[in-house]
Amino acid sequence: MKNIKQQVLDNFTRVARKKVTENDDIKALNIDSLDLAEIIVLAEEEFNISISDEELMSLVLVSDVIKLIKSKHE
Repeated sequence: MKNIKQQVLDNFTRVARKKVTENDDIKALNIDSLDLAEIIVLAEEEFNISISDEELMSLVLVSDVIKLIKSKHE
């Protein structure tokens, strides 16, 4: 299995249809709330975690998503 960082970056790259780095701003990637929800659902399934709506709304950078998933997967 890929590590969390790489898996999240791959999911963002697939949805954004361009190369994504952990320093990218989610809104600047033109990822809407449905796209972000898709990415989060994939992460929840892949890593057997649960992310609340409140946590979802606090995400600004791709690195925020990575950190959140890592903290829940420990």
